[in-house]
Amino acid sequence: MAQRFSSGNALLHFARTDGPRGFVWKYLLTYAAFAILLMGVGYALFQPVFNLVFRAILSAAQGASEREVEAIFTRRLTELIGWIVLANIVMLFLGALFWAVFEAAVQRRYVREEGFSVRLGGDELRLLLVGLIWFAFSVAAYILSLVVIASGTGVLVMALDNPRGGGFAILGAMLMVALVWVWIVVRLAPASAMTIRDRKVTFFGAWGATKGRFWQLVWAYVGLALMIVLMLFLANMVFGTAIVASFMANIERLTSAADSGNPLTLLSALLQFDILAPVLTAWLGWLMLQGLIQYMWAGPAALAAKTDPRGGGIAQAPDVFA
Repeated sequence: MAQRFSSGNALLHFARTDGPRGFVWKYLLTYAAFAILLMGVGYALFQPVFNLVFRAILSAAQGASEREVEAIFTRRLTELIGWIVLANIVMLFLGALFWAVFEAAVQRRYVREEGFSVRLGGDELRLLLVGLIWFAFSVAAYILSLVVIASGTGVLVMALDNPRGGGFAILGAMLMVALVWVWIVVRLAPASAMTIRDRKVTFFGAWGATKGRFWQLVWAYVGLALMIVLMLFLANMVFGTAIVASFMANIERLTSAADSGNPLTLLSALLQFDILAPVLTAWLGWLMLQGLIQYMWAGPAALAAKTDPRGGGIAQAPDVFA
């Protein structure tokens, strides 16, 4: 049954989850719209930098020497450093908020079987805290892994009295650390789903939901990774072919614009509808595909939370313990 935890059900939970119909297309369209809005905010914040780059290119095209362009660019960029730092902080916060809003929408679908909704409330704020814990945990784990790799490699080289073996020792230590990290990440993967399920911040409590299920989750994620790679390959082939075809159909016009030496002429040629339309369509398709990948990837951990052997999920007990 679809609610019983297994590798197959975890792999395909994105397609088998219950709840009101019409979730996926609403989610994908809204995801793309908010992503475009976020990019618009990013463009507005970094517009001074874009203007600086454009002016540098225009100055070079008008005959300014490389040294003159570099001097103007460096001086103006130095003046913008404070603004660039602030813009990056704002975009980092908005990016985290974007993730939390759509992760909450996805997890409400999976663990509460609700319809699509986008809001900023308790669910989203709790997920922001979970994301912050993941970030802090990742930084701590990274620092610890560097210590383990350095100390382990040094001890091994000294024990074997073979400095040339240091490279192999480093690779071995890195592989060991990577495997441990994968084990920890998989065991804690249901943290977001359990936070939405229980309406309280849960992180290390997710460990119990994956007890005895590690390999089932691993195989589900491996299967999902293969599906996603195939999707990306097909999308790249379709979108890439359409874009290349549009450029090839206008190659003479583009070549003439490039030979003119005027960046504005080339920009005008690139912004023609028959070139712009395939590019924008591919861009929109990539945004929706990115949202679909986030939706699919959340499925296995959500099913683990939903069928938590300790209770708390909404799946029926006969399905969980069968």
